[in-house]
This record gives sequence, C-alpha cells and structure tokens, in this order.
Amino acid sequence: MSSMLQDISEIGTSLNALSTMINEIEELGSRYRNVSRVFLVGAGSSYYASMYAASHALHAKLSKCTCALPSSEFLFNYSRIINSSDLVIAVSRSGETAETLEALSRAKANGAATVMLSISRGGGLGFIDNYLTLNIGPERSLVMTKSFVALSAAALVLMGSILNINVNYGESMKALVDCINRLLNNSELVGRLSETVGEWVNASISRFVFLGHGSSYPLALESALKFQETSYAATQALNTLEFRHGPVATIGERQVVVIINQVNSMSDAANRLFHELSDRSKGTDTRILMVTNSNAKGNGIINVECETGLEEFDALALITPIYLLAYYNAVKRGIDTEKPRGLVRVVKNF
Repeated sequence: MSSMLQDISEIGTSLNALSTMINEIEELGSRYRNVSRVFLVGAGSSYYASMYAASHALHAKLSKCTCALPSSEFLFNYSRIINSSDLVIAVSRSGETAETLEALSRAKANGAATVMLSISRGGGLGFIDNYLTLNIGPERSLVMTKSFVALSAAALVLMGSILNINVNYGESMKALVDCINRLLNNSELVGRLSETVGEWVNASISRFVFLGHGSSYPLALESALKFQETSYAATQALNTLEFRHGPVATIGERQVVVIINQVNSMSDAANRLFHELSDRSKGTDTRILMVTNSNAKGNGIINVECETGLEEFDALALITPIYLLAYYNAVKRGIDTEKPRGLVRVVKNF
C-alpha cells in the first residue's frame, strides 16, 4: 500500500487519538477568552486548516474579530497591526515552516500571545507561548491528508473554546470518525470513485474546478491543492456561487467541476447549481460531480452519510472521497505518489 493511501486509511484512527486531547485543547482555549482578535496562520494545507477553523466563529456570531491568513501575508503585512490584545495561532504539520515561525516571532515581538498546533514535537522557542503537539503519529507521505484533517479538527476545537461555543466536541468527533470509517470500508463506493477517475483519465481530462461554501470553501482549496500535488493538474477553487460570475463560461471545456456541498443554509443553492451545470454540460467534455452529505441521489453524486451534530465536522468528512479521487487520478495517470515532483516535507526558507 502506498504511503498516501495508508495515511488516508488512518484518518479515522488519527481522529480517535485526537479525541483523547479534547479536554487539553479546550483548557488551552479557555485561557484566551479575553483576547480582542484571533489570527490563524499557516502555509499550504495548514493555511486551509486555519481557514476551516476560522469558519467556526460563525457559531459564536462573530463575537470576536477572527481572521485566517497565509503565514507570509500575515508576516509582511498584517503583523504591523498586531498588539498585546491579540492571539496568533499557527498551524504547521512540521512545526518548522519558515514563514510560519517568523510570523509567530513577529507577533510575539509586537506583544501578542502565540500558540502553535503541530503533529511534530517541538518547543523551546521563546516566541511560542503554548506548543500543542497532536498525538496522531507521523504522516508517511509528503502529501498532507490525515494531518490536514486532524489539524483542522483540533484548530476548530481550540477556536470553539476561545469563543466559548457550547458544543460537545467529543461526541461530534466520535460521529465524524464513524462517518469516515464507514466511507473507507464501503468497497462499492470506493470502487465507484476509482471507476469515475478511470473515465476522466480515458477522456484525457487534466483540469479540475472545486467549489465550496462556508466551512467547505477551504476544503475546495485543499482539494485543488491535492490534485496539483499528486497529478500536476491545472486546478481552481472558488466559492460555490462565484462560479456563476464568469467561470461558468468554461462549461463545455475538457474539465471536471466538483461541488462540495455539506448541508447548511446554502446547500439548496449549491444543489440547484449542480443540476444547472449538469444540464449545460450534457454532450460536452465537462464532467460535473457533487460530493455531499445530503440525501441527494443520482448520476454524478457521491453521497457521504454523515450527521455529526456539527456542520463543520459534517463538511470535513467530505474531504476523504476527494483524497481518494486525487490518489486514483495520479495512479491511473502513471504518476508515482511516493515521489511527488518538487515537494519537500518542510519548507525551511523563504
């Protein structure tokens, strides 16, 4: 089994391990309930995990100013507005990402409180007040999958505690683990994903557009990145309804449009867009796919049964089939996922 596929198969296990740390994460978050603003930073997939966690602030009706930024953007621009009433949370798989460490250092120099979330053991850096290591074990592949899910979930729980949101994260995470394990053990669904990719490859499709809304928008960005990293494909990620404002002109070209549609206030609009695009693309080289936890059925719909009691966790379950699509797309194109071109485990310079 390839390292990427093995990591994907361990997503549920990593979340089970993370669930034992929920009290610790919530206790850490409770220390920062008096901060005025929260900035979450990261690079690549870690930035998208930060965006995902920041979306949880909507449950607190934006009781604090909460912003997720790429570490480099924060470092060179936003750090100048940081002061002692702020908290900066960094997300990094390695804990060694150059821009992220420098962002925390700059924040601390300006008086802010600082937290690092990582799956790697670290510490001893004077500009990090609290270093939280997630006990999910190492990730074998250069491509982030299980660490993205774990870091996203942990950052969300941390934000929930800071914002004092009344949610039983332990119960919701247990339900999320059940959703993901059910999907991974569903041989019929996994086979369908593989067959779908086979059709894409036979049709010489190498462009992919991912659409998401709310907490699934950062998942659309993460999905686009995974297809870039594994298949070197041309990809784009947009808010779901933004596709209507210009990019809809590309319907008919050789591409796949994937709508990530978790059940929330916007899911009906996303479902209507799916059917509209499916009608427009008939007889063309465009394929339309929807990954959803709704009860929608039909051609072009991948249904992931998941109700965790928390909208964001429902959305997080939807990244798993997309990881499998990315893996199969690379393998069926003859690309070695063990050695993705140009990738390194840690970016230590910028």
